[in-house]
Amino acid sequence: MSDDLKPCDLATLKTFEFERVLSESTASGSAFLLGTLHGEPAIIHVQRTALDPAAAPEIVQRGLETLNVFLDNRPYFSAHALIARGEDTLPDLALKLIWPCTDVHIAKYTAQPRKLVSETPEVYAKVVQPFIASFPAERTAWVDAILNGEKEAERILHRSSGDQGFVLLPDLKWDGTTLAALYLTAIAHDGRIKSMRNLTRAHLPLLRKIRAQAYETAGEKYGVESGDLRLFIHYQPSYYHFHVHVVHVKHEVMAGMAVGQAHMLEDVINWLELSPEDGPALPARMTFTTSKPDNGGGKLSPP
Repeated sequence: MSDDLKPCDLATLKTFEFERVLSESTASGSAFLLGTLHGEPAIIHVQRTALDPAAAPEIVQRGLETLNVFLDNRPYFSAHALIARGEDTLPDLALKLIWPCTDVHIAKYTAQPRKLVSETPEVYAKVVQPFIASFPAERTAWVDAILNGEKEAERILHRSSGDQGFVLLPDLKWDGTTLAALYLTAIAHDGRIKSMRNLTRAHLPLLRKIRAQAYETAGEKYGVESGDLRLFIHYQPSYYHFHVHVVHVKHEVMAGMAVGQAHMLEDVINWLELSPEDGPALPARMTFTTSKPDNGGGKLSPP
């Protein structure tokens, strides 16, 4: 990608050459599109923004431009409507762009069948750990850029340094406006923690700090109480640099919160607190869902 090109301006997006739909979600009203921009592969995520409940009455009363009724069966009516444009009108769509994208990105956002598998410590050591170690450093260079302050510095909500340090920032999956869809991510500085499998009692201070800071930031900046938040860890994660998801409990349309991938941070802390000093720290056999044949999924057995 040329440094002279601005990937998120209208002129560049109009040159997008569509190839195919990678996946879609009717629940979130979104789709991942694969194509090219200036000859390089690109993925565009197109999603309808969530409705602000506080603005809904005003929209119904005075904000509609057209109304097309397609069901009239008293007492039930249904219609399609267009919102009139105004200075305070919320955006219709949230767009995210990955450009240039890699085969890994394409595989990640392509709809794939999921399987429930069971991973023993032996399989982790022989299959999954070598798989993680084989990744080139470039795979998580974007994470390093955030941690080093080279990218997204203006979006950081909290930063602390050292092995017990982390950054907290809004996740790109959040539109930044709808509190019911609040989504933050805490990323640990310690690159030796690749996933939940690497956690030990020594990491309890880090996990407790992440929990406390997430509650504090959500409360002070967004007015969201701790009881309205889910803090969880993915296993397997989408990228192998330890991070914690902070999501509003009203967020309903996220597959990553399902049983088989999401582990509540509170439960993980409790596991570690009950673990012996010399381990094992977490359950020896871990059962999870996976759609990644290259992470050892093809060599893992059903539970």
